[in-house]
Amino acid sequence: MKYLISSLFCAGLGLGEAAAQQTIPPLKKEFLDSTWHVLPSAAGAHYRRETEWRDSTAGEVRDYYLSGQLQSREEFANIRTRSYHGTSEYFDKAGLLTTHAEFDHGKRAGELRLYYPGGQLKRRERYAADQRGTGECFAPDGTPVPFFEFEIMPRYSEGDGGFQAIVSAISRNFRYPKDARRRGIEGRVLVRFTVNATGQVENVVVTQALFPSIDAEAIKSVYALKRFTPGQQDGKAVSVSFTTPITLRLQ
Repeated sequence: MKYLISSLFCAGLGLGEAAAQQTIPPLKKEFLDSTWHVLPSAAGAHYRRETEWRDSTAGEVRDYYLSGQLQSREEFANIRTRSYHGTSEYFDKAGLLTTHAEFDHGKRAGELRLYYPGGQLKRRERYAADQRGTGECFAPDGTPVPFFEFEIMPRYSEGDGGFQAIVSAISRNFRYPKDARRRGIEGRVLVRFTVNATGQVENVVVTQALFPSIDAEAIKSVYALKRFTPGQQDGKAVSVSFTTPITLRLQ
């Protein structure tokens, strides 16, 4: 029996919820460690987070330094899938703005501004429908400098290095589990993973399960991906998170 596997990637974008919740969740408060993982209590925390819902899916997430100073505020069309919509701003411990970004349902729209530690403008870009229009870069004294791209996505080491190359690699790595095949299990498993600043895949987790052996094989097939050329942000290598729904059909 043959099977088909298809995958649609999202990087920093959200996927629609299958069904919206009917009630507005209450304000959620959490503590996070230095790597932004949620902690069970305040012990060992580096940050405090508040999630405020505006309706069943949209809202704002605010992170604070333990001093009480705001570290970031992010607006979402869908908090659960992290579909950015509205304004996202980030601040240093002194309260100075470091980044201002604007989004429209997961796509960049409006201005992106970055600032030096002293508050001087470092970069300004203007976007429409996720496409950059004009862009400017500045030295700390305000002098214009040659422009360079703010964000560069990770590139896979096979094919053209893009999403299709990653999808093809996952398809080759995936082996349909025998118990799932016998039971005729089909459907979709949603997997999230990170390509870190050295180009390695890490933190692979299933965020929407299908069947135990399929979930495990999905994680295994993503971990088996080869090394990437790391993504960059503002000229520095950074970690980038991806989400992929893997859809399986028996034939």
